[in-house]
Amino acid sequence: MLTIHRFFALLFFLIVGGLYTSFAAFYFHEQKAKSEIIAADFQRTLNEIGYQIYSGVSSFAELEEMRAGIQRKAAQNNLIDDISIQYGNKTILSTDPKMFNHSHQQLDEIDVLLESEHLRVYRDIHADVMFYDGVKPINLRIILSPNGDELDRRFDEIINSYINYSLLPTLIIAVLLFLLIKKRLIAPLEKLRQFAYYHNHVPNQFKIRELESIRNSMQQTFKRLNEEAEALYNSARTDDLSGLPNRQQLTERLNWLISESSRTQEEFAYLFIDLDNFKHINDTLGHDTGDELLIEISRIMQAELRGHDIIARFGGDEFVMVLNKYRNHLELNHIIERVLRELQEIDSISNQTVSVSASIGVAFYPKDGKNAQTLMKHADIAMYQAKERGKNQVHYFTEELNQKILQHVTLEQDLRSGIKNKEFELYYQPKVKVETGEISGCECLIRWHHPTRGLIPPNQFIPLAENSGLIVQLGEWVLEEAIQQQLFWKKMYGIDLPISVNVSAHQFAHENFYTRLQQIFKDFEFEPNKLDIEVTESVLLDDSNHNLSILKMIRSLGVTTSLDDFGTGYSSLAYLKRFPINVLKIDKSFMDDYLSRTGSVFIQTIITMAHNLNIEIVAEGIEQQDQLNYLKSVDCEFYQGYFCSKPLPAKNFIELVQDSLNKQAKT
Repeated sequence: MLTIHRFFALLFFLIVGGLYTSFAAFYFHEQKAKSEIIAADFQRTLNEIGYQIYSGVSSFAELEEMRAGIQRKAAQNNLIDDISIQYGNKTILSTDPKMFNHSHQQLDEIDVLLESEHLRVYRDIHADVMFYDGVKPINLRIILSPNGDELDRRFDEIINSYINYSLLPTLIIAVLLFLLIKKRLIAPLEKLRQFAYYHNHVPNQFKIRELESIRNSMQQTFKRLNEEAEALYNSARTDDLSGLPNRQQLTERLNWLISESSRTQEEFAYLFIDLDNFKHINDTLGHDTGDELLIEISRIMQAELRGHDIIARFGGDEFVMVLNKYRNHLELNHIIERVLRELQEIDSISNQTVSVSASIGVAFYPKDGKNAQTLMKHADIAMYQAKERGKNQVHYFTEELNQKILQHVTLEQDLRSGIKNKEFELYYQPKVKVETGEISGCECLIRWHHPTRGLIPPNQFIPLAENSGLIVQLGEWVLEEAIQQQLFWKKMYGIDLPISVNVSAHQFAHENFYTRLQQIFKDFEFEPNKLDIEVTESVLLDDSNHNLSILKMIRSLGVTTSLDDFGTGYSSLAYLKRFPINVLKIDKSFMDDYLSRTGSVFIQTIITMAHNLNIEIVAEGIEQQDQLNYLKSVDCEFYQGYFCSKPLPAKNFIELVQDSLNKQAKT
């Protein structure tokens, strides 16, 4: 089947082909007609000369007298180059002296010249004539030589005339007509074809009325069809009352999220929400009020969600939320609690007093289910457990996880109040010289004295502080407390020990960390060279350019930097070369393995490398004399561990330092 472009291209080539066919017919007809005229002219010239010779010549002398008349005939006819008379093989008369020695080898009869191709090869033509010299017959041959240049010019005039006055104008008109048709007809028809096929771009208004009418009709038709299709599609996937996605759309979006999460290995939470005592509201206030309440609840829940979360009305008074891309379960719990709190704030609908609450069951993908049906089932079970426990609460499908999250929530609340109520205390663990046993510094370690749970170790509340953002506030307190304690020891006991303070990656990356550090030094008039900041490898990994800049500025103040737990993460020699590290701390796990060949090689390699880079080494977790002896054998400078002392409160620590100084003095 022909396309629009091919049809008009074929039409154009047919027109051009017709023009060239007419040109060929005209050209050959004109050539033949002109050839006949030229041939007749040559024939007339030969006949006239032959008749004059036959009737008026009776001797060669009289033939010579005809020279002037023959020359005049040749001169008057531009098509004739020469007229010669031969007697036998000898030229006895010629209008061109050069022709006396010319050999006329190509001679044609005059009737052969009726075709133009014979004329254009410029052959000589002849006619035989006879006269009587007395009674003796003399046979002569009259030879006419055509003028080739003039013949070419005459035939070229035919071609030029046709090209200039017929072919060229026709071609120009044909091209212009084709371009006009292409612009006004072909291009619009192609745009209409694409519009009919893709429906994605409405063509601009056309100049031709009929095409514009088609375009407008198609536009209106497709617009109506799209609106109807969209309305039908939305109606099939949207809850009529609330405007939220219905169960079908929820299933579609949930299946897509499951597919995406299985690829990215990300968790998401499936929340099954059931309104508490909604049947009672319907029965007492009427279904219209109940519907208005459902609409308001839908609006509130939709407003509380983020753009990538999913909410749907599952049916009746049941809703489903799918939450993803939360940082941790604490943030997830905050979102859920915010939804419950917003629902509880609804106190009236249609001037009717209402009390609204909801029970929420939560299941996690992929732990609690890897498909929509399983997640819905487990979240539904958890929701009923929430109702059994008193309603207006959230319950997680796994009891262990439920308890853990509740504990974290409680612990976070206690952490906030603990900072406010100064429930934290710093403990100090000595940093000891391996060779002499002299205490050369200490590491400050935070402890939390919970009012009801007692002493809580750092590994339980530090991650919580980092996730909640409280680590910055807590870290500042540690810095200030440690500096004040160091200044107190210096003032009261004359002991000027350097202190090491752990700084988390979150605190280090805070925009005000360096400024705040400078301010603390200024406020307490503290010498920065007495402070060592301990960081983990995550500081070197996260936003390394920014952190490198901060480390360099800190070092310029005189503060030293220790890299804690070296070897346990993504340790790289490139870090030691690039970052201004003063001290490497070998993790306890490596020191526990110092007796094995690989463990010993690893420790010695670290120490040798650090010495070559002018970096000090501190071995952590030293608990036995054998470990200390080993450190002496490998030239390790410092150690920390229970062999000297566990972390101690400030009072006990300073007593330990004083005892150590007294022993050193006695020796």
